[in-house]
Amino acid sequence: MTRVRGANLSARGARGGSQVLAGSGATFAIQFASLLILSRLLTPTDIGLVAMVTIFITLGNLLRDFGLPLAGLQVQSLTRQQGSNLFWMSAVIAAICALLLAASTPALIVLFSEPRLAQVVPLLAIVMFLGGLTSQLQVQLARNMQFGALVASDVISQVVALAVAIALAIAGAGYWALIAQSLTAAFVLLVYRWAASRWMPLMPRKGHDALKLFKTGATYGLAQMLAFAQSNVATLLIGSQLGATQLGYYNRAYQLLTAPAGRFLDPLAQVVISTLNRAKDEQRDPDALLYKIQFGVGSLVVWVFAVTAGTAAGLIPLVLGNQWSPSIPVFQILAIGGSISVFNSVSYWAFIVKEKPRALLHYNLVSKPLEIVSISIGAQFGLHGVAWGYAVGVAFSWPLFLLWLSRTADFPAGRFFANSSRILFAGAVGGLASATAYFAPLPLNAAMGVLIGALAGSIVFAVVLLAMRPSRILLADCVRILRSSVLPQQGALKT
Repeated sequence: MTRVRGANLSARGARGGSQVLAGSGATFAIQFASLLILSRLLTPTDIGLVAMVTIFITLGNLLRDFGLPLAGLQVQSLTRQQGSNLFWMSAVIAAICALLLAASTPALIVLFSEPRLAQVVPLLAIVMFLGGLTSQLQVQLARNMQFGALVASDVISQVVALAVAIALAIAGAGYWALIAQSLTAAFVLLVYRWAASRWMPLMPRKGHDALKLFKTGATYGLAQMLAFAQSNVATLLIGSQLGATQLGYYNRAYQLLTAPAGRFLDPLAQVVISTLNRAKDEQRDPDALLYKIQFGVGSLVVWVFAVTAGTAAGLIPLVLGNQWSPSIPVFQILAIGGSISVFNSVSYWAFIVKEKPRALLHYNLVSKPLEIVSISIGAQFGLHGVAWGYAVGVAFSWPLFLLWLSRTADFPAGRFFANSSRILFAGAVGGLASATAYFAPLPLNAAMGVLIGALAGSIVFAVVLLAMRPSRILLADCVRILRSSVLPQQGALKT
């Protein structure tokens, strides 16, 4: 009976993961279209101007949430009153952060020597507040495993927002198109998730473990703040030292790298954490399930980064236009760090499922300052130096993350390290094959060269990965789980 329950749990998690994968594919296509269209309609200066504020919006979002969504998702049982208390905490903190951001406008104008920020910052502060109202609705949907609604809300909000941005960009609105895109996406997301969850918060009340949940959230929030500093120090350094145009080049490369991965990994985290918590309830080993998840997620992300980096010399001008050619080497360097970073995301999920927020905070207190130092040193060598600083810092943090988990959470770090190393090796060989095929002296246009390079890299990546026996076994397990998610009853009987 336990094995059937386990099969059903794996299948349900796989169905949720499949929905997230489908939705991530859709949102990736939308963001790809956004990059393609808006990069041709807007200038690097337009994009760099909004990017100057984006770093502070992201900071405000972290302060706004302060780990409260993770606290609501991590706990095994969440009452309606507890969820309501978390909602009101998030709403109040979001309002305070939005007001503080708007009040900081004069300081940002001085920092970047950019008077146009006087109108940009207050409007983007509204986005922050709307996000605060949405965060606990996302928790309610995830805890109820309504992953279809989460995916649909992402897709619909992005489609509507992109349509608004394109219309304004064609009308010559410049950077205002990007501001309208952010506002529209936040508003549509809030309305859709509120309607889908059919959840209304109760009035806040004392007790109900509110203080305990807040402390747990605050611990995660502090850890996220350190991660934010590491992720955004490059934007701050480039924006303040090199200006909006150079920041625009870096931002496009970084967005090409992180947008697809983020759209996939962020919603997938809700599926993974919910599924692993159910596994704990059923007295199953969550590490064994996470090991398979690491293989599936890591293989997909590393494959994408490998073939896109290998063909970037043709892909970026083809997608964004020739004016974005300076972004090519930046993207290729960042792809190295991005390939490693996906495995840090899996380790991050392990910390949450094992309910080790303090251990995560202590790890970030050590690793993130070192990564910031690496980026800061790289910044002395210009745009490419910043990218190398990011890649080197992430590469250092990866084995440290696993070592920290093994010492604080009884985690099989060696097994996970070997698994990710095999995937990274296949990615390196696949990326080299993509580049070799793209630069081969064949009479092909740019689009065909990118296609041939991507195909060659994909084949080589698959052959190298599957030449290793542990990877073949993991692939068979992943296929079996996916099949049981499509035919759950049949999968349960076979188990």
